[in-house]
Amino acid sequence: MNRSKLYLAIAFSIACMSTASIMIRMCSAPPLIVAMYRVFFTAILAVPFGRRNFAVGLKSISIRDLIYIAGAGLFLALHFSFWITSLDYTSVSSSVLFTNLQVIFVLLFSIFLLREEVNWKAIAGILVALLGSSFIAHGDSQNGRLLGDMMALLSGLFVAVYIMAGRKVRGRVDAMTYTSLVSGVAGLVLLLACLISGLDFFSYPTLDWVYFLLLALGPGIAGHGIIIWALKYIKAPVVAVSILGESVGASILAYFIFHETLLWYQLIGGLLILAGIYTAAIHDNS
Repeated sequence: MNRSKLYLAIAFSIACMSTASIMIRMCSAPPLIVAMYRVFFTAILAVPFGRRNFAVGLKSISIRDLIYIAGAGLFLALHFSFWITSLDYTSVSSSVLFTNLQVIFVLLFSIFLLREEVNWKAIAGILVALLGSSFIAHGDSQNGRLLGDMMALLSGLFVAVYIMAGRKVRGRVDAMTYTSLVSGVAGLVLLLACLISGLDFFSYPTLDWVYFLLLALGPGIAGHGIIIWALKYIKAPVVAVSILGESVGASILAYFIFHETLLWYQLIGGLLILAGIYTAAIHDNS
């Protein structure tokens, strides 16, 4: 695989992922509805992208892998419901930064649950990222944004569990087959949540439906789909660091579209978070 083309593909995927929070903000539909249609459309679109591998992949999946996929889908649903809701209560930049702490959660799970060895530089990165997040949380608490920050933080925790579950399966299941099944499970969980909440499923403007589809096609397939594919050719820590570009891209778009400026504590805290995640990821031994 040509390295320059590979990195260009990753850069394109990050650009697609950076648009997610912007489109979500533009939707008039409730967060659970946005989350549900995003993952359902992703599940549907992943099938033709997988082509013949999809049918082959389905036949080869074991019961054990299906259990892991179901668990991953549950936590993916929790991730999207909490993250999308957080955008109603905090800024785009804070929301995406706190969600990207999922890299730190994955490392913490590796240390405390899997008993994996992590060198001191990775631990130092974790501490720096946590310092940055507490800096932003303290500043946002003074501006009534703490609830949104904590929801985004929980979404990062949930996506970390989703990643840990996915690690058990991805070596045996094709990328698009995995994406379709996990998204389908997440969609069913969110469908149940919408039914319990008594939400309307169809009475939304045409533009909302366009955003639902674009969220699945852009951040879903072109974004996360390319990232999953890239893991076959590039080490996971390098991909994890690349995803940090989403925070930068989303903040830039939010500045021009919503006129959201970075407050001084967000800038300092954000730099600490990005530096911490970068340090932790590149020194991860896993």
